Amino acid sequence: MPALLGLLVFSVLLTPGDSLECETCTGPGLNCTGTMVNCSAAEDRCAVAVVEVTVADGPNQEIMKGCLSPGICGLEPFYLNLGKMFTARGKVVCCEGDDCASVSPQVPPISSKSNGKKCPACFTQNFPCSTEEVECTGDEDHCLDATLKSGVNEIIVKGCTSKSYCAAVQEMMRMTFHVTASETLNAQCKPANKAPPSSRFRLLALLGLLAVKILL
Repeated sequence: MPALLGLLVFSVLLTPGDSLECETCTGPGLNCTGTMVNCSAAEDRCAVAVVEVTVADGPNQEIMKGCLSPGICGLEPFYLNLGKMFTARGKVVCCEGDDCASVSPQVPPISSKSNGKKCPACFTQNFPCSTEEVECTGDEDHCLDATLKSGVNEIIVKGCTSKSYCAAVQEMMRMTFHVTASETLNAQCKPANKAPPSSRFRLLALLGLLAVKILL
């Protein structure tokens, strides 16, 4: 998984903090172990997030544990679709104390059926964004436009996403999002528009109308 894009997906969901203690770790698969950290007052929940990211070389599952804002607890599974270059789907589960050791969130099912909406889509690192359109599927009813800066690197991400991921982004932005002192995120979500009928559809409709007129 591209490191910076993975950072975008995970960092919006979980962040290290500094009163409640939560285990913090990231790793491949469905399990990881790490150190206990103190969470900030604004992040008073422990959580486990699992994400499946699909890029050109195939799908990869990763898990992350850490502190979480209560405003993100209870959100539905999330989806992120940048077209052929990148898709992600995942789930976050909040937990407390020893219960976190047994929490095992499941990756939500693949959502491949088009819902008739479209968004600008691109993924670029340190280069201008060449935007294309991507067809949204399933619960992807919003368009994401995000820029993540990490040191000297900058990535631009545009594509379809779900309302739940937008809610997570908005919550982290409200809390003055930062991963570290050198990493910042600027992002916005807008409701996706219905795609206009294709020219092929309009042509078939006109041909049908012509056929009716000939017969009547």
